[in-house]
This record gives sequence, structure tokens and C-alpha cells, in this order.
Amino acid sequence: MKRTLAILLAALMLLTLLAACGNSTQPVPTQPAATAAPTPAKTEAPQPAQTEAPAPTEALAPTEGPAFQIRGDDEPFTITDMGGREVSFDHAITKAYAANPMGIVLIETMNFDLLGGYSGKLSDQQKKFIPEKYWDLPNLGAWSTATPTANIEELVNAGIDVILVTQLMTEKVKQMAENIQSQTGIPTVLINTSYDGLADSYILLGELFNDPERGKMLSDYLRAEVAEIRENAAKVPESEKVTFLYSEGADGLETDPEGSFHTETFSLIGMLNVADVAENTTNGFVGQSQISLEQIINWNPQYIIRNFSGTGTSDNVKASDILADPDWAGIQAVQDGYVYQTPALPYNWIDRPPSVIKVLGAKWLGNLVYPAYFDYDIVAEAKEFFRLFYGWELTDEQLNNILAASR
Repeated sequence: MKRTLAILLAALMLLTLLAACGNSTQPVPTQPAATAAPTPAKTEAPQPAQTEAPAPTEALAPTEGPAFQIRGDDEPFTITDMGGREVSFDHAITKAYAANPMGIVLIETMNFDLLGGYSGKLSDQQKKFIPEKYWDLPNLGAWSTATPTANIEELVNAGIDVILVTQLMTEKVKQMAENIQSQTGIPTVLINTSYDGLADSYILLGELFNDPERGKMLSDYLRAEVAEIRENAAKVPESEKVTFLYSEGADGLETDPEGSFHTETFSLIGMLNVADVAENTTNGFVGQSQISLEQIINWNPQYIIRNFSGTGTSDNVKASDILADPDWAGIQAVQDGYVYQTPALPYNWIDRPPSVIKVLGAKWLGNLVYPAYFDYDIVAEAKEFFRLFYGWELTDEQLNNILAASR
């Protein structure tokens, strides 16, 4: 967090000097104002066959300043997206949409006023955070499952100028972007939302949405914070790494294995995934391989991280349900009380969607399982994150409520 503040102060000083020395009077569009867990007791547990942890990457220097001038509203432009495709536009973007919730969060955090519609319905819980003026934006559906729910006619009628397609840059995802563009007649832009691509994604969004200064500010924050998380994870000795089950689905009996896009945050901080299953590829981009309680008992993880939704669904098994269920009682994580829900508002902090908020989630998770190596004041970190990315001033009470089942 200190590194982030230093970067932001340096950026502010540079902008002040440029304003004093420059002779251009062209206005720049304004943006919305950027408004410890207990140390777990060590227990012996069977360890899975350990795979070599990813080597930490060297911290990248902050990006250089914007490489283009602010455009006029009616000025045509062309960008190169993160899949290497050239995409052209006749005028400035006034309404944007994304094929999945990851991209919706990108638009919201870059400029909420440009969001032309959601890819799903807002819950009452989410409305406690999202300003009321955005509640009635249309639900335009999504392309993120085997059965897309997006309505092409509604997209066209909503006046959408661009559709973000966010995922890893695989050939499958690139083809999806081409298919969406062909079906709708609306330009699509590929965005890499992996940890390695997040910082650069905001540079691209700054170019796309004609606000390079905000794009660079958020990019520099992400570059610095992800580098710091990698540095912390590199300090964890192999002998202290913990095993975990990522519990998904309504009954907690679905999961994703090591190497999945959905378990990227666990890998980032050096947790060891016990799930010896193949990734589910039968349901589009969803994943969530079916498992049995007998498999979990055999794997015997030290931690169970329960993916939980902020959409208000009450039927899903909670962490407290797992802890109280005698069928789960023989598992080490349950015996030690190390079953936690992911923070889930305004969107999940870890996965589903694995949006930019996962950077904050990595800090929460690192604090939870490796408190000797991750030492974040998670409430302060969350306040800074939501102030920078959403312009919100969250209170201690709001954040303590979000984290109630997560620590």
C-alpha cells in the first residue's frame, strides 16, 4: 500500500508540472472522483505430490505516460486489442458492454457511466454498494456459458458501441470474440484478465475509453500490488505451504484443479490444490468439476475455501454448514475450523467472476493462510481499493459485514 501511495503521489507531481509547462488548452474529460486474521495452528497433514511453485516474476516498472492524444468525440480511431486484433471505431465510446461479469467490472471501474448494461441481474445485496442511478441498467445477458443468454436484438437496441471479451487469450476465446462481432455487428475487444495481463488491460482501456490518465493510474497500482503479492508468496518455505480444497457449487461438491483460470489466486500465493481431477470442459467456460465427499475425505485438505456468491442466493451451502455437518467432520480443515467463505460483495473477491477485485482477494487470502508472510490491514486495503477503482468510501462496518464469514 505504501508503494502504491508513492506511485500515485509521483504521478500527481508529474501532472502538476505538465500543467504548469504545457501550452495546450484542450480539456480532458473528467472521471468520477476516486473516492488480521488469527494465526492458524500448525497441524500435520498428508501432503499431495508437490509441484514446483511458479517462480516469482520480477517487479515491472510503472508504465510510461499515455502514447496518444485525447481524441475528439467524433474522431475515428483504431486500437490493437490484447489478442493482437486491430479494431476500428467511428467515434468515441459512449456505451460499453462485456460478454461476462469480469468485463463488466472492468467497465465499472474504468468509467461506470459508460456501462450500457449488465451481463446478469443485480442482487439486493449488491445494490447496497452500487449507486442507485445504475440499478436500472438493462440485463443484456452473457456469453460466458455453454448456453449464451445475451439477446442480440437487445444489444443493438441498447446502442452498445463495444463488447469486451475478457479471459485468457486462447484460440477458443479469440474465436468467441470473432463470433460475437459477426453476430451482432458490434466491435469486440479482447482483454487479458489474468494476473499477468491486468495492469496492461487498464492501459488498453484508457486508450479505448479516451482516458489514458485514469488507465495509467489503475495500471500502476495493479503492477505494484501484484508484484508485492508475488514477493510475499516467494518468502513462504515449501515446508509451510498449506493444502486446500476450493469448494464450489450449491452443495460444495464442485471444484477446479491446479492450472485452472479459476484457481489462479490460490496459485499466486502458493497454496497447494488437493483436487486431483480434470478440468470440466463440458459446459463452455464454466469449469466446476463434480467431486464426491469421499474424495474430499481422502484428500484431507488443511483449508476449505468456500466460493460464495454475493447475488443473495440463500440455498447454497455456507462455510458454517460445512463446519456443522457430521459428514464433513473427519476432514482436517473442519476439525481445525479452517473453513472460510470468499468475500463476495460487491462481486466475489476471488473468483466467479475472477475480476480485478481478485487482487484484493489475494491479500485477504494471503493474510488468512500465511499471516507470517502477508501482513495486510485488509480493511484499510479494501478501503483504498474501492476508493481508487470505484470512487466509494466504504465504512468499517460495511467491510466487517463483507468479511464476517471470511476470517
